Amino acid sequence: MQASPPSDPQPQSLDVPTQDAQALPAATTPGLRQTARRLLPFFWPQRWGLALTMVAYLGAAATEPLIPALIQKIFGDGFHADAFAVWWVPVVLVGLFVLRGIFSFLGQYLLNWTSSRTVMRLRLALVDALLQADAAVYTSLQPGVAVSKVVNDPQQIMERLSTSVITLLRDGLPALAMLGYLFFLNWQLTLLSMVTTPVMGFVVSKVSKRVRAMGSAAYDAQLGLVAKVEDVSRAWRVVRSFDAAEHERRRFEQLAREAQRAALKTAAANASAQPLSQFVASIGLSAIVSLALLQARGAHTGVGEFSAFITALLLLTSRLRHLTEVSQPIINGLVVAQGCLQLLDTPREQDSGSATFEHCQGDLQLEGVTLRYPNADRPALDALQLHIPSGRTTALVGSSGAGKSSVIQLLLGFARPQAGRILLDGGDIADHTRASLRRQFAVVSQDIVLFDGSIADNIAYAQQRDDARLEQVLRAAHLWDFVHQQPLGLDSPVGANGSLLSGGQRQRLAIARALYKEAPVWVFDEATSALDTESERAVQQALEQWQGKKTLIVIAHRLSTVRHADCIHVMSQGRVIESGTHETLLALEGVYAGMVRAQH
Repeated sequence: MQASPPSDPQPQSLDVPTQDAQALPAATTPGLRQTARRLLPFFWPQRWGLALTMVAYLGAAATEPLIPALIQKIFGDGFHADAFAVWWVPVVLVGLFVLRGIFSFLGQYLLNWTSSRTVMRLRLALVDALLQADAAVYTSLQPGVAVSKVVNDPQQIMERLSTSVITLLRDGLPALAMLGYLFFLNWQLTLLSMVTTPVMGFVVSKVSKRVRAMGSAAYDAQLGLVAKVEDVSRAWRVVRSFDAAEHERRRFEQLAREAQRAALKTAAANASAQPLSQFVASIGLSAIVSLALLQARGAHTGVGEFSAFITALLLLTSRLRHLTEVSQPIINGLVVAQGCLQLLDTPREQDSGSATFEHCQGDLQLEGVTLRYPNADRPALDALQLHIPSGRTTALVGSSGAGKSSVIQLLLGFARPQAGRILLDGGDIADHTRASLRRQFAVVSQDIVLFDGSIADNIAYAQQRDDARLEQVLRAAHLWDFVHQQPLGLDSPVGANGSLLSGGQRQRLAIARALYKEAPVWVFDEATSALDTESERAVQQALEQWQGKKTLIVIAHRLSTVRHADCIHVMSQGRVIESGTHETLLALEGVYAGMVRAQH
């Protein structure tokens, strides 16, 4: 009966087991055996590659006992020149090594083919977990750490495990073949040689525990270094404006010293395995050689048989010496895998909806919505009642912390209310899929994010490119003149996160990206905060042409941006305290009027 394969974690279906976790746990949480079981499904699709690898190394191992057998044939009971033709000895010997080399090459190539495909599958599963992680995960997961877990860790895991597998196949299989040959020659001495095996296993187990502990500490220290470098490279302007280069250097040096000490302890634990194992093996080997000599003298064993036994025993010892080093790379690889696979355990975004939004008008209703963030003293939204009519421009204003951005978080499904419900065209968004919900929105936030690509790639992001439409939205965003002057035009690069653009150009490019998306609801969260007055007025005039056609939600601290809105809602402590047009709210002489006077 054929064994059923392990579950295959297809990246496309994201069928990777997860656990409820609020953040990435420490690297020592799961056991090594559990980690190995979790890695197995990633190897399973390449099982035929592993099988062929084993066949190739079996072929190489089969040549191992032929060497002492050749020596026995040569020596026999002594040298006899006429016993065989001398010329065939180098021919056979060279042929054996050529055959072994061919099999070894095939085995190593097939194993690398298997490991490279496993790395790809593991990376795809990790990036899928990252793309579908809950929004709360990104508050604790630094980008540099995520990069290390998705890109670097899978490669390190496979390199270390592949090294161990090669050692096991290259040295383990010949060792088994040689052990069988030794039993054939002299089973009494061969049994005696195995007395040292339990002692060697005990030594290796003790060393392995030390390697595991030190390896976990080294992995955590390495992630600390990655996070610090990511901080320095991301916040270089802050570092230099505060003249904090020396401060950051001292902090990095402290982390680097911790990583260096952890790496040195790991290396010491790894290095102790070989001499300890060799010491145990040398005791057993010396006893066996002595007994073999006594047995040979007493029984008058032939020179050929004695030479073959000693040669086979020395070859076996050489193989066993390499096998004593195989556990350390496995442990180190599984330690890295522990931290890497924890990314798969991050909580995924909950999406219990089954219905889909198709052609929405953009009418939004928040009915008694309460939202409280974890560890917050008070709710961000407190029984909020808010109506955003379709085809109208609605503005949300208020002081920082009033709850304006929290409304957008709820509308996009990045947070779930503890009470109340949110309706889009009369349908509860909780009953609809998050993907179909977000297709109804085009968002420009105050935190501009651009991709390292061309201007066209950033505007037509994840959509079909249309140059005529690109020009239209760039003109609307007051950016066409700049793009038209670039040597590559629409194909001009923007740099990492728009580093080749000014702050205002980055923001106008983000606005153009939102305009390019055919969505019924457009959200502008401080979208013009980095623009000068002339550019802001141009963008406002461009947006006015969509009034009555699109549902526009504008969040702004600069009240000049929202004075032409159809309705302005003033928020405070998670509630709407005033609503009306610009003129109506000024006439009330309330909070909004005070805000206008303060800005003037």
